[in-house]
Amino acid sequence: MKKPIFLSCCLLAATLTFAQTYQPMALENAHWIVYAIGENQTDHHVFSTQGDTTINGLTYKKTWWQKIQSDATSSAEFVPPFFTENSVLIGAMRDDTLGKQVYYIPFAPLHTENDTCDLFEEWLIYDFSINQGDTIWGCLQYEPDYPFIALSITTEYLWDENRKVIDCDGSAKLVEGVGTGMGPFWPIYAWPHPAKPSFLYAYCVGEDDYCSLLPVAARERLSDWQIVLSPNPVTDQFTVQLPERLHDKFSLTVSDISGKMIFEKNAEGGLSSLQLPVSDLPAGLYLLTIRSESAAAVRKFAKL
Repeated sequence: MKKPIFLSCCLLAATLTFAQTYQPMALENAHWIVYAIGENQTDHHVFSTQGDTTINGLTYKKTWWQKIQSDATSSAEFVPPFFTENSVLIGAMRDDTLGKQVYYIPFAPLHTENDTCDLFEEWLIYDFSINQGDTIWGCLQYEPDYPFIALSITTEYLWDENRKVIDCDGSAKLVEGVGTGMGPFWPIYAWPHPAKPSFLYAYCVGEDDYCSLLPVAARERLSDWQIVLSPNPVTDQFTVQLPERLHDKFSLTVSDISGKMIFEKNAEGGLSSLQLPVSDLPAGLYLLTIRSESAAAVRKFAKL
């Protein structure tokens, strides 16, 4: 299985021919990791679809919201792993695969500007069956005084799949299976406020750990981890000094500064140190993530 690809909010990719297969949104273990700055504090969070439920004879994916415990105030500081808390069931989502539409029943307010998705009712939130020139419909897109039109429809390779992309007004885009550049539940007309930036930092399908999401309890144990990289900066290889009490099996992952994984190495427990060759890496800044069953730690290093 491929590791998740972490991307910035810019949804730019080469235009391809139209995808023949609809890419659903209500997948098991889909995760939308959202970078967000609130009024006076950080509001980073993750949406996920995990578990089935039946409502009025139809099968939906339960939709969850979790806070990400991070004080990052720039995207450069917002790096995996992400530590989550306060899981809340906020709704239920389903795909009409034949109709290429996504439906949602909100159990809690989405708190977006001009939100017209009333609670406990099923709403159309995305319609990827429309053609160029059609009006874009759905409670997330509802704006009677300023209807959005599908100016162009293309296929782009995004998040490891060919996905239909609807260009709404020259800059806002709807991406099949993903949503918008601000996450799954943001209207296309809700532009980020300069003082309160928000954008979809990553989209990933897989278990929490696979998507670099860990319980906040693991973060609370990081202060006990005495991990030193030497030398740093490095040219060929460096030594990782590990805490003596680390007896579990663990993994080491090297990622670029955006969080995109470059390579991963598994190791047995009981080691006090190990060498990690990095001579093939281009010069730049990187992240080393060390993860056991109970905790994780991240260290930054520079390759000369």
